[in-house]
Amino acid sequence: MFQGQLYNRRGAANLARIVNELARSGYDFTLPNSGIEGISVPSQYTTVLRRHEAVGLFVTTGDWPDANDAVVDSWVGAVVGGHHGYYHPRFGAAGKLARTSPTVSYLKGLTAGAWGAQQDALVDAVLVANGSTRQQLHRPLSGDKSTTAILLMTGLVMLADWLASDVKSVAHGQSLSIDPVALPAEWVKTRRAYFQASVPKTLGVYRDLEDPLHSIMGEFASHLSPLQQAAQSIGRGLWIATETTGSGKTEAAMLRHAAVPGEGILFALPTRATTDAMFERMSGYFSASQNAAALLHGHRSLNSFYTNAAQAEKGLHATSWLADTRNALFAPVSVGTCDQVLLGGLRQKNTPVRLLALANRHVVIDEVHTFDHYQAKLLEEMLAWWGDTDTRVTLLSASLPAAVSRRYAQAFRGAEIEVTPQYPGHLSVTASVAASCKVPSQRSYELHVSVHPVVASDLLDEHVRRVLEYRRLSPDARIAVVVNQVSRALEVGRRLAESGHRVIVLHSRMAAGHRSEIARDLHDVAGKGSSARGVIVVGTQVIESSLDLDFDHMVSDLAPAPSLIQRAGRLWRSTTVVDGVWGEHRFARPTSAPTFDVLMATDATGALDRVCSLPYLPGELQRTADALRDMGVRVRIPDDVQHLVDTASFNAREPDLGDAFGELELIAAGTKLRDANDVVVPFHHDHGYDRILGRETTQLQLSTVTERDELAEHFTRHIERPTVDCFIVSADGPSKWMWRGLTEAALYSRDPNVMRAVLALTFPLSPSALGERTGVEEIAGFDRNDEAEIRRRGPMQRNVIPVRLRDGAVYDDVLGVRFR
Repeated sequence: MFQGQLYNRRGAANLARIVNELARSGYDFTLPNSGIEGISVPSQYTTVLRRHEAVGLFVTTGDWPDANDAVVDSWVGAVVGGHHGYYHPRFGAAGKLARTSPTVSYLKGLTAGAWGAQQDALVDAVLVANGSTRQQLHRPLSGDKSTTAILLMTGLVMLADWLASDVKSVAHGQSLSIDPVALPAEWVKTRRAYFQASVPKTLGVYRDLEDPLHSIMGEFASHLSPLQQAAQSIGRGLWIATETTGSGKTEAAMLRHAAVPGEGILFALPTRATTDAMFERMSGYFSASQNAAALLHGHRSLNSFYTNAAQAEKGLHATSWLADTRNALFAPVSVGTCDQVLLGGLRQKNTPVRLLALANRHVVIDEVHTFDHYQAKLLEEMLAWWGDTDTRVTLLSASLPAAVSRRYAQAFRGAEIEVTPQYPGHLSVTASVAASCKVPSQRSYELHVSVHPVVASDLLDEHVRRVLEYRRLSPDARIAVVVNQVSRALEVGRRLAESGHRVIVLHSRMAAGHRSEIARDLHDVAGKGSSARGVIVVGTQVIESSLDLDFDHMVSDLAPAPSLIQRAGRLWRSTTVVDGVWGEHRFARPTSAPTFDVLMATDATGALDRVCSLPYLPGELQRTADALRDMGVRVRIPDDVQHLVDTASFNAREPDLGDAFGELELIAAGTKLRDANDVVVPFHHDHGYDRILGRETTQLQLSTVTERDELAEHFTRHIERPTVDCFIVSADGPSKWMWRGLTEAALYSRDPNVMRAVLALTFPLSPSALGERTGVEEIAGFDRNDEAEIRRRGPMQRNVIPVRLRDGAVYDDVLGVRFR
């Protein structure tokens, strides 16, 4: 119950008793009448009068700010007013209709008489307990970091509020006999002692690796690569490390992390599958150091880490507080999808607390070459924030265009740089220095890339034919097929399985639990440390990202140069190679060198087939094919990598419009950059006057930081065809990846085991794929747009769609969902 919300539908009688007692004690409930159900002020003012943090702003400031007022003049009010996720005043939507004069009039009714006296007493108690004065509260902030400080302080107050609102914390506070107004210092001292004991068990406190070198490198502790050696001397700032695949970049990032003690780490990757795999590696690094940890993605509850949340004596452990989605970003050690990082740069509710979490640790982002123009723009905004907060950031890639490296460096530093990125090498950036250094590569050899034009109608046949030929020549070879579309992965996998071969298929149209199971199986049968032989793996782009796999042969769709470099890095990955001389193999290889076949789908005229090229644009694929031809199909690793990647990339800032492909790419890039500008917080120096860092910000500018409702994870990706999460309901379903009970039992249960079971069955699907055409049919009666229906559902099931399979659509335990 709050002063402006004097009704509660579930406890009206008890509430009436409290209101009557307060009224007898001199508290006026008539001005304003916003708290009385059915008698309210105009709706545009309810965002103020029914939000206690807005009243808190008025109490601490003594006024209601206008849009053009400088935030530094009333910074305490801004922090207090923003601690529930939205900055006040809110100038968007209905808030635009609220005029200042009536707002102040209403607020005076909430701060007059006994209300005001009690509010002043509480403010004075807080000031006494903290040794502060009202004069300090009203003293304006100064300096070019003022807005940064306001955002961080807001985040700190939000975090403190979340910790203090924990059930155990509330119970402790209520158990105290100390009057916080009469004895504020003693009350705060008692509460501080409580939180000093409880925070390590809830939020967690980072503990350094006991023996960093051996924890990270194991048996290779005395054989560091040049990049890994350099990492140990990199302190603050941004570090961009670009080296060939399989060269130990992850370990280099961890060695850099260990070089600065007392700072937590967040490791971000492009996909859920790679995130789970990296979390296992991090668990190994921290096996001798006790730390609270969290997985940061929507299906984390399926991971075995969360099925046993008991606190271990050593190693990573979960806490119930960090298990909450809202809190997980604060874990001392966390691994998540890049979406969790990029969300911090979006204008939405709770942005300040996200920014605090992301400025309070070492942030490592792997596979940054996978970012399109939209995600790259989001990352640039976050880099500007990290540069302003002196956050350590490490970016890893085997194939990053030089122009992109420079943009990232400039975003972090806030100014132009004159340094040329080296490959293989690393680029370090601080507020005052930018330096690039080349390092000797751990893997140097010639990769033979065979580019084969194939008429689009024959593409599937050619994939299958080449795999079967490799299998005929070597029955125990590990063979990978990497394609760019799910439908193609399904069909190639089906044909190979029907031919009697052992096939593992991995793509997005599979149940979440099924994908996780396959990712684990892949490491057992095709992992870098496995000696198993004879498997065929068919997958989409997930194969190229951070999965530590090792193949003898690979057949791939034509893809952009960075992706091809990544895919090629899964060939002979466990065998060392220096200056073209291959070391000792873990097992016998079928050929003297790895083979990499790239199939380029063409139309009847011999040009790239646009349908088969999706999700990529034809221009980037054509430039990649042309560059490979110019190199004579032999790519020197690492010498040719940067040239290949730079030649094939499209720079939207300096576009080449020599053909229709270039115009299409400029249009696509422009759309993504425009859409990104519509959602980002303007941290980057390119925003000019609209930038909110390094200058005095107005109340209007600050309010836009939190003006949207909290955004979903998919807003960090430019998705032209959004997807929904579905699960199959079938009472007698032949697959374990179907729900065999009642639909109501799946959707409405709040049993954690049931919720996890349902989540494990979900798979993404475009809404346009639901219906008669595919045989995947939505089950009626469970409308996600019905508010009452959604309230009945468990918290994990609110956005899922139950479906049934009809007319030949099946769930195949090898292939996943197959349409009719």
